[in-house]
Amino acid sequence: MVLSIYAPKASEVTVSGDFKGGYPAVKLTKADNGVWSASLPVMSPDVYTYDFVVDGVKTFDPKNPKYKESENGLSNIFEMPGKESEYCAEKNVPHGRVEQVWFFSSAINKPQRMHVYTPPGYEKMKNKLPVLILQHGGGDNDASWITVGKANFILDNLLAEGKVKPMIVVMPMGHPLPGFNMEPGIDADPYFGVLFKDIIPYIDSHYNVSAKREDRAFSGLSMGGIQAYNIALYAPEKFGYVLPLSTGYFPPQLKKLEEGNALKNPEVNKLKLFWIPMGGDKDIAYANGNNVLALLDKNGIHYTTSTYPAAHTFITWRHNLYEFAPLLFR
Repeated sequence: MVLSIYAPKASEVTVSGDFKGGYPAVKLTKADNGVWSASLPVMSPDVYTYDFVVDGVKTFDPKNPKYKESENGLSNIFEMPGKESEYCAEKNVPHGRVEQVWFFSSAINKPQRMHVYTPPGYEKMKNKLPVLILQHGGGDNDASWITVGKANFILDNLLAEGKVKPMIVVMPMGHPLPGFNMEPGIDADPYFGVLFKDIIPYIDSHYNVSAKREDRAFSGLSMGGIQAYNIALYAPEKFGYVLPLSTGYFPPQLKKLEEGNALKNPEVNKLKLFWIPMGGDKDIAYANGNNVLALLDKNGIHYTTSTYPAAHTFITWRHNLYEFAPLLFR
């Protein structure tokens, strides 16, 4: 795989991305025609992000229309086709619909956006569908699970294989106000006000969905994984399935959690599935994640865990979705 960019006046060009964990950056070599290029190491078929840096400035690849959208900008994507990447490929199967939904949040008094996936044939379905709320991580946004997470294609492919139940997937903005919160609890994070006061009522009134606890799931990665933990421990009665991905409280926050009463809530062990995967020992949240699991063990909280060792990247989280979606709403 070769990456290249035309920058005839540049003095240095590098590229980084999750194709090698993000670090260190790879230096490109300049040709006489002003094109800089670099050959990447051999990698498994999958979807990868990359960012050029031209003389210290992050630069979008203008020749590649495929991108990841995040809160602070865009990163390019390339796909390595092969058997291993078929799980998220754009196949010749029935496809669901992805909508950008704008709504006014009464909780924070400002407009907000979310992405909503409806399965193929949704318009003709008479039964009320279950709902998965799928949350991004810090620095990303409500489009990230679609642009780089390939959530819609993963679900389309699983549905075509008969491995999952049709579901509505709601992908909200995880930090509706500047910054993001990593504290235990739901009172300090404005996200939860938007979720409970605005997003869930909007979905309930605009889509044909079930309001039963056993038909509601919440998953998030990294920062969104903390939000998933907060759902599981502070509002478990609202969801039947909670799935924090590649996450864990930092030691000061873990101490606050241990000093509170959330770990004694009997509703936590009534979750149908509390599934907590990590990205292996190269996942930057690995230590925090293990610390949380130890605390859950200490307090008799039931969970299952899993590992996809691709570090703290969407490579891990796409595979997480592919693994856990068939476990929902059974």
